[in-house]
Amino acid sequence: MKTLQKSQAGFTLIELMIVVGIIGILVAVAAPNFSRYQSKARQSEAKLALAAIYQGEKAFYSEYSAYIPSFDAIGYLPEGSKRFYSAGWSGVSGSVTGYAGNTTNSVWLRVNYPAVWTVCADHDTGLPAAVTTADLQTFTAGARGQLRDATNCDYWTIDQEKILSNVDVSL
Repeated sequence: MKTLQKSQAGFTLIELMIVVGIIGILVAVAAPNFSRYQSKARQSEAKLALAAIYQGEKAFYSEYSAYIPSFDAIGYLPEGSKRFYSAGWSGVSGSVTGYAGNTTNSVWLRVNYPAVWTVCADHDTGLPAAVTTADLQTFTAGARGQLRDATNCDYWTIDQEKILSNVDVSL
């Protein structure tokens, strides 16, 4: 009589529990890093917006020898339907000799961010004042938003010298 031997391949319960434990440890280590990388990606939005504003201001300055706090004048239009940062100036002031275009659009508000993010509820509060000198030779533009739920506002500025700063303001 021949005995049939079946090859029994499979995992024991202990082996499966060890694998589940290892996966749990990896997730516990990776989750905080993911949150950090996600925050850095959102901050990139602010930096890119401010870099575009800076380029627009420099182009406007080359033609009119003055800066202007107007997105319409500098040709800035943000892309995308979801933005985590408001960008711009807190007010519009001053006019530029020789420029007859629109000067009213000074803030692009953040849109389509999670509704529970209420810390920065006033989108444009805390943005820098518009072009600050009477001769319109300096500017500071800002971007303000929230990185995650229950975190403080994140605030960035750029000026005519291309100095990009992460300003800690408790608003």
